[in-house]
Amino acid sequence: MSATIFQFICLLVLFSSSGCNDVKNGDYFEQVGDLKLNYSVRGNGPVMLIGHPRSGKIGYQLTLKPLEKHFTVVYYEPRGTGKSEVPESLEEYGQDHLVAEIEALREHLKAEKIWIFGHSDQSAIALQYALTYPESSEGLILSGTGIAGTQEQMIARRKESESSRIKESPWFAQVVRDWDYLIKHHTDTDSAGRDLSDAPLKWWCYDEESAQKVIPVTKEISKAGRRKPIDGKHPFETPEERQHYLDLQKRFPEINAPVLILNGKYDTNNPPEFAEKLRALLPNSGLVLIDKAGHFPWIENEGDFFSAMEEWLEER
Repeated sequence: MSATIFQFICLLVLFSSSGCNDVKNGDYFEQVGDLKLNYSVRGNGPVMLIGHPRSGKIGYQLTLKPLEKHFTVVYYEPRGTGKSEVPESLEEYGQDHLVAEIEALREHLKAEKIWIFGHSDQSAIALQYALTYPESSEGLILSGTGIAGTQEQMIARRKESESSRIKESPWFAQVVRDWDYLIKHHTDTDSAGRDLSDAPLKWWCYDEESAQKVIPVTKEISKAGRRKPIDGKHPFETPEERQHYLDLQKRFPEINAPVLILNGKYDTNNPPEFAEKLRALLPNSGLVLIDKAGHFPWIENEGDFFSAMEEWLEER
């Protein structure tokens, strides 16, 4: 095939020029910006980056394979997670550095534009990337997210959401009691010998059945390696960093890239009303609430999650 014909085909690809790329499937550990990053490439289509600042890539690589039918998925381990190198200072774990890391990876891959799948904390990074690098942003698929508030507002929101779920779900009420017992007594078992160690994770899920889908995945994440401390210390968001993000959030109406938000209807940390408020800020966005799912809807209710995603992609 001549170069001219290949270029013409690229122009006809659904996702514009991002549909043609030279990113090869495989596993890599390479210098990206100032650090060596570990990443794996699977699938075909426009380039999509998937990773998490605290848990890396393995959880997504195990559970997001349907995306590989639509995208060349680059599962990457952000700085300090898994096998990727650790930065020199805690400050370099900050969100601005993580956004710059995505841009460095895009440049390293020689991808003209990228999609980002952003779950939980990574959704904020994805949105900041789309705001900072609009010319390189093809689209976002977000999950476990919502409009942000101050640290105090987020704590209050979480307590209110928790109280509401306790009233409607006996299972969830027991999870909260188990977590409280675990903290109060500094033990993983109650007086009857019941294992309580999974209570903090179950808090994020819809019910026992969905939690049992998530628990094995989190165990694999722990094996691969979560974000590492530096000099024995872990990074914590400062009020100044939160205010910086809130200032950026006011500019989200400037984001023109298409955005799909797929949230669990019972995500205790991100109630539907706050997901809707985020959607309302984004001019080219859609929101689907996945029933019988909490913070991990593509694992808890994968059928509804991927059906909604594929329907949205077909409409692009």
